[in-house]
Amino acid sequence: MRVKSNLPLMAAVLAATTLAAVPAQAQSADAVIASVDALAGLSPVLSMTCDEVNFGVWRIPTRTTGGTTSITLTVSSNNAAGVTTATPGGNTTGAGLAAGYLPPLAATCTVSGSNNLSQTIQTAIAGATNLSFGPSAHNNLSVPATLASMRADLALAGTGVVINGSGTGTFRIVGVLTVPQNIVTGNYGGYATLDAAQVLATDAEITTTTP
Repeated sequence: MRVKSNLPLMAAVLAATTLAAVPAQAQSADAVIASVDALAGLSPVLSMTCDEVNFGVWRIPTRTTGGTTSITLTVSSNNAAGVTTATPGGNTTGAGLAAGYLPPLAATCTVSGSNNLSQTIQTAIAGATNLSFGPSAHNNLSVPATLASMRADLALAGTGVVINGSGTGTFRIVGVLTVPQNIVTGNYGGYATLDAAQVLATDAEITTTTP
């Protein structure tokens, strides 16, 4: 009797079992590391300071006639280097600039922190007309016993302010002082405006794009 051999089948099973027992090999992965920095900055905001418009100290005689006296301030240029000129007008009889006090001087406004380097930015002034005066002891003057009804009108000396390469610039404020016709001895002394004019400088933001 012939016996059928199972050797081929056993060999196939053994081969399959051997293959299953061998683990599959995973592909190796590349890895790389790079550094990432973060950047930030702080920039100053636009700021501005202004000093006072000084019309000076004027010798005015006591009077009841002849009309009002005007003191007009002008500057040779709208920057800190501009020279102030004070010109009396109207009733100038007996009137003159008093010696020994600070001379008439236009106000200087200083802008800093501008983004518009080497450009001109816009300026404006508001609340600057018909300003009334109260007592003041500036220039070591005495306080008036009776207030004279003086008035001041302030104005920009020019249009805009030129910003330099450091983001700063200066411009001037001038004006006209009106001294009333009627002056009595009690009016002599120091004066300062009761309300301040509001000066505005506008700095448009600059947008920088990187191609």
